[in-house]
Amino acid sequence: MKQDSTRNTAYTVDCEDYVHVVKFNPFDSGDACSLIAYGGDNYVVVGTCRFQEEDAEVEGMQYKTLRMFHHGIRVDAIAWSPETRLDALPPQIRFCTAASDKKLRLFTSDLQDKNEFKTFDGHSDYINDLVFAPKEGQEVASVSDDHTCRVWDLEGNEKAHFVLRSPGMSVCWHPEEAFKLMVAEKNGTIRFYDLITQQAILSLECEQTPLMSADWCLKNTLKIGAVAGSDWLIWDITCSSYPQDKRPVHLDRARLFRWSRVNENLFATTGYPGKTTSQLLVHHLGHPQVPAIQQKRTVAFLNQFVVHTVQFLNRFSTVCEEKLSALSLRIQQIETTLNILDAKLSSIPGLEDVRFEVSSANMNSVTNGPMAQTTVDQQTAVSPQSGQNNIHEEGLQKTEVVTENVRTVAKDPRYARYLKMVQVNLHAQVLIVILAVKLHKENTVRQLAQLSLCQGVPVMAIRNKMISEGLNPDLLE
Repeated sequence: MKQDSTRNTAYTVDCEDYVHVVKFNPFDSGDACSLIAYGGDNYVVVGTCRFQEEDAEVEGMQYKTLRMFHHGIRVDAIAWSPETRLDALPPQIRFCTAASDKKLRLFTSDLQDKNEFKTFDGHSDYINDLVFAPKEGQEVASVSDDHTCRVWDLEGNEKAHFVLRSPGMSVCWHPEEAFKLMVAEKNGTIRFYDLITQQAILSLECEQTPLMSADWCLKNTLKIGAVAGSDWLIWDITCSSYPQDKRPVHLDRARLFRWSRVNENLFATTGYPGKTTSQLLVHHLGHPQVPAIQQKRTVAFLNQFVVHTVQFLNRFSTVCEEKLSALSLRIQQIETTLNILDAKLSSIPGLEDVRFEVSSANMNSVTNGPMAQTTVDQQTAVSPQSGQNNIHEEGLQKTEVVTENVRTVAKDPRYARYLKMVQVNLHAQVLIVILAVKLHKENTVRQLAQLSLCQGVPVMAIRNKMISEGLNPDLLE
């Protein structure tokens, strides 16, 4: 036994023939291993398998071939008999097959010398499904594309015959309802027949076609499941004849539906054979699965996301480059304007030697105003020694002022800062007008001329400030 990662398969068994159908024995065979049969073009192989989930001593899966039966024609369906026992002496293997020649074959073997088979002839079209009576195994039911459901005994005699309205796709026989037979038709109808009266007693509708497979839940006789089109459907026969739950599951149509034999909420579906997207999916009604998005749609969504992301990044980078370029141009214009203004200011004579040498008392009165003076008065009242020091410093400052009064007004530090204010305002206005004239735009000249009137400190404010400090504003002229 070997493991294989292709399509996420767990284990594979080497077969000599092409496999068309696989069937596990649903009944107790008296052995710890599970019986399995698979059919191909010419043979039916019966074997046993045991999984590591069932026996901790088994690594992976343990498989053993018991017998290979020559069939001679393609096998389309297999059904196990409840009479199959491996613990009997001698052991007995019994199963029935449906072949492509529209006949049933009943095989019986003791895995030694006894190997018998019987042919049941009666259907006129391909047989889609068959099942043994679950209690005694003395009868076989089959459905066919010839719009019939037939019940046979083990001698090949037809005991019941039900006419269908479309090809029969599945037939089920529940061990708790031994006198009822469930038949699923391709047109989407599921009917229950009473084997005693041979009449239909209940029907279910799935409202979509084609219905490919149906199954009767072993753990709950009220639950019916089926696949039709690309969906699986679940019925509760006590509620309605229409499905209570329905979900899309396979992209290229669903083919088979099977209930779990241990859990009434667990079931499996398969896609149509031969399709590249065919899958075996296990579902739980308590935890419904969201159907997978088609691979083509996923690729399309991914491509669209990539394209939109690239376009957004390109647009974002372009906008950033434009804004950075505009900002760089504005910075260059400001630097050019500042350089021109600096050159104009440097061309004014007499500004090189201007110094801002003022007393600390005057600086405090200019920057802080009355609050600073109040603070100084409080400090003088608290500390007489510091007040005497301040009086001494003020006397020295007054002496220096008297000495500096001998100089011209332009060199007087008290007037120098006011003269510089007036000169800067004047030259700034002249510079703005010159730059505007160079641009040859009349509207811009007006705007810059108006802007120049608002820049700097107004002359009247300068004069008022000088008067408040006891200076003569006429000396600015």
